[in-house]
Amino acid sequence: MTDTATDLKKLLDPRSVAVVGASANMESISGRPLKLLQRYGFGGKIYPVNPGRENIGGLACYPDVASLPETPDVAVLGVRAALTPGVLEQCVCRGVPFALIFASGFAETRDQSTQQRLLDIARSGGMRLLGPNCQGLVNFARNVPLSFSASLDTDARPSGRVAYVSQSGAFGFASFAMAADQGVGFRYVVTTGNQADLDVVDFGAFFASDPEVGLLVMYMEGVRDGDRFVELLKTAWKRDLPVAVLKAGKSPTGQAAARSHTAALTGDEAVWRTIFRQYGVMEIEDVEDIVDLGRVFGASRKKAGRNLGILTTSGGAGIIMADRAWDLGLNVPELSGAEREKLELFLPSFGSSLNPVDMTAQVINEPEGFASCLETVLGSQDIDMAAVIVSMITGDSGRRMATDLMAAGERSSKFLACCWLINEEQGGENLDMLRKSDIPLFQSTRRCARALSALAGFDGRGSMRPAPPLPEREPVLPEMPEDLTEYDAKILLDAWGVPVTRERLCGSLQECLAAAEEIGYPVALKVMSPDILHKTEAGIVALDLKSPEEVRNGYGRLLERAGSDARVRGVLIQEMAADGMECMVGVRRDPVFGPMIAVGLGGIYVEVLGDISLRRAPVDMETAMDMVSELRGFPLLAGTRGGPGRDVRALARAVSDISVMACAEVSLEELDVNPLFVHREGSGVKVVDAAVIRRNDL
Repeated sequence: MTDTATDLKKLLDPRSVAVVGASANMESISGRPLKLLQRYGFGGKIYPVNPGRENIGGLACYPDVASLPETPDVAVLGVRAALTPGVLEQCVCRGVPFALIFASGFAETRDQSTQQRLLDIARSGGMRLLGPNCQGLVNFARNVPLSFSASLDTDARPSGRVAYVSQSGAFGFASFAMAADQGVGFRYVVTTGNQADLDVVDFGAFFASDPEVGLLVMYMEGVRDGDRFVELLKTAWKRDLPVAVLKAGKSPTGQAAARSHTAALTGDEAVWRTIFRQYGVMEIEDVEDIVDLGRVFGASRKKAGRNLGILTTSGGAGIIMADRAWDLGLNVPELSGAEREKLELFLPSFGSSLNPVDMTAQVINEPEGFASCLETVLGSQDIDMAAVIVSMITGDSGRRMATDLMAAGERSSKFLACCWLINEEQGGENLDMLRKSDIPLFQSTRRCARALSALAGFDGRGSMRPAPPLPEREPVLPEMPEDLTEYDAKILLDAWGVPVTRERLCGSLQECLAAAEEIGYPVALKVMSPDILHKTEAGIVALDLKSPEEVRNGYGRLLERAGSDARVRGVLIQEMAADGMECMVGVRRDPVFGPMIAVGLGGIYVEVLGDISLRRAPVDMETAMDMVSELRGFPLLAGTRGGPGRDVRALARAVSDISVMACAEVSLEELDVNPLFVHREGSGVKVVDAAVIRRNDL
């Protein structure tokens, strides 16, 4: 376990809990924690704190924290915002290690100072805080409900392998309740609210270290430290633990709402999607996804893969399931001749032994054949997992099918799910049997197919590639100005091993003419000024100059266009790169996740089609090759219709080298290499133009 995980053990599994502001009204926010602790049979000590009462709910009540007979592991604060700092100071004086704060009215309002005061008080005594503006937590494995949520006030509490942490208290417990109602078993539910101290990443790290957790679900509006979040994802990956994230605040409206909700900074949507993809996160969109992924990943982990066997009592439903599976990248392979012969012993003439296997509604009259058909499909070498679709089959026939499903699930090493198309009134008892079993139950073919696709994709995702190490020694660079021109940017790139055009920065016309002769005609002529970022639009670039006379004519004209107000550092004489396909490589430092590296084809492909591939830097050569090959315009680089292929490996090498540079050069805010010419296969690449923006916060 990490230090953070070890530190959280007393909060998630306390031996004693003080409820400060405890109310005798067991339906109030400050009364419900006492009610739930007693209802769940919490095995530790419970200390109500309320100066106005001697006992509550059969428990001795204390006037303040200082009067408690022992120092509790957790103090649950059910007092209003104005009283919270004073109570927190009492807890610090008593040495309470954890405090959980329900009250709102802190950083989600315009006054940020009130929440900072809570944090300062806690830090003064080494106390950790959960909240404020949260609904607490529950540890189902140890019967520890530290919450006031009405969703917990029930004896129907399916325990299981799902750990769920949500920034939103109301959404977190509401979505938990909906999933639990559908048979999803939870081990932990935690809501973090404003995250003054402990946040979703802290709890995610704890859950990732728990071998009994089979799925980590997170509702997030933002994170403070992208590196910690990525380390959490790497830890989960190494443990083969699936992580599903519902990221809120993608739209401008959603971002504004998130800031007022939990004071979260939501971040850039494209960057979040990239992080999810790069580190194996399943992105989810709504409560349905939490329910469905909880079903398949919360069940016992068994073999899954992309070859799906479908058994159905409805031909139409089987076709729909096959279509949805195909849409989501699953295969529905035809069974072998020998397997089809076995199946046909139990199928009516109007059924089908293909895959989907259509047993028809005849299974109602001859239910004994279902178990044999299921055994045959699960035993096929061409099938990785199976889904059984049952239509309106009720009563004893339905009960036998449910029993046979559960028995087959226990025997088989392959993953088995059921999609039962029936209403609750007709299917009630049989549906309840499956919900209490290890067979994931769905009532939608689309949702069943999506969940199985996620399961298959997770099992087949491979291993995470390690990032390339940063160099122990960075290249020695000449002293660079604060504001960089194209010339300076290329010096930086060249020092990191990225090929650039041959060029010279000149201070006079005579130097330009001498440089042009040295480089060889034709040449390009560009005015270098940190005040003019877009040189072409400003008219200070002349291309394909073929003679000294053209250089003379261009020199004065371009300087005149630059204007007297611009800081001109010289005129660049540059070779004309030829026979190259234009690409671009870009870097932008995200405030949460640091440098992000992008590659794309140049021109219309980036400007109009937005055809780019994005990753968090640094990336190794193999990852850079993936980035290049996933571009929609990649066939143009690879060579089409007999056309020459381009040096895609050299392009990938440039992407990797620039990504390493972006991480090592901490002053770099943005980098735009455009165009980067990619020459014929084996001929390399060359940076033709580049722009760098430095950070101003260092």
